[in-house]
Amino acid sequence: MTLVPQVVDAVSPIPVVASGGIFDGRGIAAALVLGAAGVNLGTRFIAAKEAPAPQEWKQAIIDAKSEHAMKAEVLNDITPLPGTAGFKTVLRSLPTEFLTEWSGKRDEARRERDRLRGQIVSTTQAGRQHECLLTAGQTAGGIKKILSVNGIMHKLVTEAEAALTRMRWRGEHAAPLRTRLPSEERSPLNTGIMEEVPEPDSLGG
Repeated sequence: MTLVPQVVDAVSPIPVVASGGIFDGRGIAAALVLGAAGVNLGTRFIAAKEAPAPQEWKQAIIDAKSEHAMKAEVLNDITPLPGTAGFKTVLRSLPTEFLTEWSGKRDEARRERDRLRGQIVSTTQAGRQHECLLTAGQTAGGIKKILSVNGIMHKLVTEAEAALTRMRWRGEHAAPLRTRLPSEERSPLNTGIMEEVPEPDSLGG
């Protein structure tokens, strides 16, 4: 999310699609407020009834906590591109026996990369990708049910509309904000803070 407004400012008027860390309507609302024109969701739709992913993969997402989504550094040893080029990205996965074993033997994984790559490809083609990889982001911790795509879309839109409505209501009813200068701060640390300050007319003169 920290990159969204920066990219929006850098490439305007080109539309920006926010991706990463979004799994519900609140995340969509936040991305829109930051200037994105749309969003891309990955993990949420792996755990959809219609997704062509093994049931074991979907269930692993439902059962996971956010901290279970580990950076699978060893995959860049097995398949250097595209991960080691450009922004040097690292895929996240939920734990598997394959990753647990080879994450502790990265030098050997580099030597055995052709065989290991073949193992990943063969299990994927056989519909058993979950034996090696359970690709998922940290949003897995917020996904609690396997839903239909229609159900997911309805939930996302409803939540996003509710979040934006709450934001508008708070904007209409919030008191004006101003920065309290350090000289006005009573704290021994003399640190400036943001706080609600009534308009002068409401102070009775």
